[in-house]
Amino acid sequence: MAKKLSYTDALQILGADDPAALDFAGRLIEGGLGLLGVPDLLGVREMVLEHGRDALVRLRGRIDGTSRHDRSERIAAAHQVIVVTAFFEAVGEVLASPGCPLSLADLEITPEEQHGLFSSTLTSWSVRPPIGLRTERIARIYTSRAELLLRFLHGLAAWERLGDGERRTVGELIRTQVPALAERRYWESYHALAADVAEFGVWVAATEHATTRADIDRLAVGLAGLEEMVGRLPSGNSAERHRAELTEIYRRVLRRPLLSSHDVPAGLRLPTMEEAYLAPRGRLGFTSGESRPSSLSWWEGAEVHEDLQPLLVSLLTQPDATDGPLVVLGHPGAGKSKLTEMLAARLPLGAFLPIRVELRAVQADAPIRRQIEEGMAAVLHTDVAWRDLADSAGDALPVVILDGFDELLQATGVNRSDYLERVQEFQRDQSALGRPIAVIVTSRTVVADRVRFPESTPVILLEPFDEGRISRMLDVWSGLNADELLSRGLRPLTLDIVLAHRELAEQPLLLMMLMIYDADGNALRNATAGLSRAGLYQQLLSSFAEREVRKHRPHLDAPGLRRAIDDELRRLEVVAMAMFARRGQTVTAEELGADLAVLFPDSGTHTGDPGLHGRIDDADQVLGRFFFVHEARALQDGGARSVYEFLHATFGEFLVARMVVEALRELVEERRHARRRRYAEPLNDGLLYAITSFAALPGRSAVLEFADDLLQDWFTRLPEERGECRALLVDLFREAPFPSPHRSFSDYAPRRIPITQRQALHSTNLVVLLTLVEEGEIDIAELFPDSRDPWQSWRGMSGLWRGMTAAEWHGTIDAIRVRHLGYLGDRPRSVVQRGRPEPVNVGECIGFELRADVTGPLAVADPYSIVVPYDGVTSKLLRSMALRANGTASRMVLMLLPYLFHAGEDLGTWFVDPIDPDLAWAETYDVLELRLGRPRADAPGRLERYTRLLSSPTLGRVELIVLRQAAEDLALTSDAVPERAALVRVVESFLHDVRSARGITTADVRSAMDALRPFLRHGETADTVLGRVITDAMEPLDAPPSDDVPGRPVAPGRAALYPGGSGGSAS
Repeated sequence: MAKKLSYTDALQILGADDPAALDFAGRLIEGGLGLLGVPDLLGVREMVLEHGRDALVRLRGRIDGTSRHDRSERIAAAHQVIVVTAFFEAVGEVLASPGCPLSLADLEITPEEQHGLFSSTLTSWSVRPPIGLRTERIARIYTSRAELLLRFLHGLAAWERLGDGERRTVGELIRTQVPALAERRYWESYHALAADVAEFGVWVAATEHATTRADIDRLAVGLAGLEEMVGRLPSGNSAERHRAELTEIYRRVLRRPLLSSHDVPAGLRLPTMEEAYLAPRGRLGFTSGESRPSSLSWWEGAEVHEDLQPLLVSLLTQPDATDGPLVVLGHPGAGKSKLTEMLAARLPLGAFLPIRVELRAVQADAPIRRQIEEGMAAVLHTDVAWRDLADSAGDALPVVILDGFDELLQATGVNRSDYLERVQEFQRDQSALGRPIAVIVTSRTVVADRVRFPESTPVILLEPFDEGRISRMLDVWSGLNADELLSRGLRPLTLDIVLAHRELAEQPLLLMMLMIYDADGNALRNATAGLSRAGLYQQLLSSFAEREVRKHRPHLDAPGLRRAIDDELRRLEVVAMAMFARRGQTVTAEELGADLAVLFPDSGTHTGDPGLHGRIDDADQVLGRFFFVHEARALQDGGARSVYEFLHATFGEFLVARMVVEALRELVEERRHARRRRYAEPLNDGLLYAITSFAALPGRSAVLEFADDLLQDWFTRLPEERGECRALLVDLFREAPFPSPHRSFSDYAPRRIPITQRQALHSTNLVVLLTLVEEGEIDIAELFPDSRDPWQSWRGMSGLWRGMTAAEWHGTIDAIRVRHLGYLGDRPRSVVQRGRPEPVNVGECIGFELRADVTGPLAVADPYSIVVPYDGVTSKLLRSMALRANGTASRMVLMLLPYLFHAGEDLGTWFVDPIDPDLAWAETYDVLELRLGRPRADAPGRLERYTRLLSSPTLGRVELIVLRQAAEDLALTSDAVPERAALVRVVESFLHDVRSARGITTADVRSAMDALRPFLRHGETADTVLGRVITDAMEPLDAPPSDDVPGRPVAPGRAALYPGGSGGSAS
């Protein structure tokens, strides 16, 4: 990156024609002001302010008539001047205030001390203009600088002459008043400059995040606000031919409809980009070595900018805009490409030269310069050399927009992990040649983990539409089509109706899809309250499929139309399954073509001779008609390669569920017909097996939710078929382990996996579907009718399932619940049923182990009397043991029943250490180590465990055990042991901070306090705790602890590493 501007750099830039300013800057760099006769800090302050103010006075003359880049650099230099002068002004005023025992004149400094001060404050301190930052950061910057000044003063003779009280006074004044006053002086100078220099006004606008509904109503459509903002900035020379052509081409976008016109019913009008495009919301972050912008957790601390227009202009007018790329991330359908189109259309030609390159249209592995040239050739229909285009920019700043980096990776599979570094290198080369350029790169968020980000790269994450933007878009749509809607007797779509489907409405294109759907007879408005989520998706996709069919085949009769619509949906099902079976969200054209050839061989329509243009692939025919399917396209080796994905994952998840349920329904029907025949071939479950043996349905929770909706819709219409479907699934499960030579679709192979893995996935899916069909529980003995020990047979089958991916396995644990009932009695049985978020009975999870290796009663607590909350690692561990009938793990839980009964339900959560955030610890381990370990064996380690365990504001069963153990340790430890006093402090600190009690009795608390009282430095602490925590919320006196104890709250500094997580590999 380019060198950051300091005060001395700023003087050299702004004072290029002022020998005194240049000499002063040079002296600062050398730390030699003593040679100029400046013996104290007062003299330094006066010279800093004098030269700084002179530089600001000359600013207007230094920026007029310069290029965009030079202007930005000089304005940034002026900003650094006001940062420093505001600080020195504040220091002088505070130290000159009445009652301050120290003045600037008292602060005599040696040349060595001058060098220390100048190197930290004047020659190396650089503050970025307040772009994309809360203005509070300015206050934090001055607070930090005040602390450094105070540290510097500590070594001066004048400081040593002060008394203790005077030092405290000076320290308090510098810490509190200097930052506040410096901030005030900074903003006074900033706003004064903003009156003359437009960039200062734009930069400060980018710091405003809060936007009211009224602001959104006033938000200019078509990104006009950005053009207006940049229009206030000075422009350079007039346009050259290629620049003028580009401008005209880019501005055509404004007159284009948001979607292709054939996607809207006849008579209705789609708004143009100029009429309806709304500036997006977004977050801004700057990368460092460990940054992961592809992870949503990286963005949690970044604030949302409600209007990205000021932020984008600010970033492009910063001097470091030419040092590296600006990256824009977003999910499919978030509007990344639309934003780049609007930027190219709205950036004024005099100040900027936008150059938009669709990366899908250039060679994926070409150098950056070549990609730009290929992109321009595709737009201008003539070869254009980059150098000629850049030279034509004149004073304007070229802004190269590389749209669709993710498409390069997805469509071609090439490795371009260094792409952003190559972009930065290209920018540096251009700057060295005197042609600085800014570059914007867009990409899908999830692909961002496949590229390295240069240090301090600005990254914007596009946010979904908020309610204000959704409402604004509805108003635009209704306003354009008010007469047509009225003539059809339709009512405008309202916000409350759309927000019922927020997952779609938050994405601009899918919001348009909802509006188009409703325009057909108010379909969305008239959807009944009982319409399931799957029902809505069915109607949505069917309506668009019908529109496509009617457009291409207008003469079909009613039965033919129904078949054609179903064929369209079947094609989309194959697309969704192609992604799902490959455990991804995308599929290449080649992969889809192979799947269609097996599952739907007549999916394409080919008529006559294709002619010179060649035949269109089946994949392109299937997907080219639906705007809610996104195509990522890129060039490689002279040919185009495509990758497809749905604009929203739920479309694919619904279609997967639909395909599975329809295959199941057809099997039920075939089975019913087969029973009527005298001679019938074995049931052919080839399609169901093919589509359920490559991925587990629970790997995507939405797939199960859609499948449940579709099954319940089916059985609501035909209740008698529930039993038939259940019987079919039981039979299929029984036959799942055995070969079936009669299966069709055996050529379907989206992935090459072992046959045992296919068997595991298929049997998992059959059980999951069975639990959705069966309203109650299924006895495992019914699934294994020939087994003497059904749960043993279940163990053999479920053991294969653990080889699934983590998402599939943990999804299965949540989807089904296995309960081992009555194993302490004479009639044990194991059942499987649908999983629900209900408390988990320990005995039902490990009961089968009560009969292993023993014939008589067991001298252990009754595990059926212990219940743990559903949320948390322990619940998932137990449900996993039950599902797998895992004897080894269950035996260990049996041995830990006393802990579950007396201490707490948490057996496996890792927590973050409050002192060392890199250290993970477990509550169970620490409690057992304290209780079973020798007090003197590892005194420092024991103290750390006490500190961790006593870090919650709640006194629960675990804390009570730890306090009793602390009393025991204190009784066994002499005063000479240093850790003894530290343990007392830890205990007293905990007792002082306790605010509530949970799951314990008053008698337990009194007993623990009585044991501790002799060792506390203030005995009344124990009494205070008793008075504070003995409330109505506690268990009654001497009552047994409740089995239904809520999970303990996670205290600050004690956050669970995996809250509610998977339980790790043990599960």
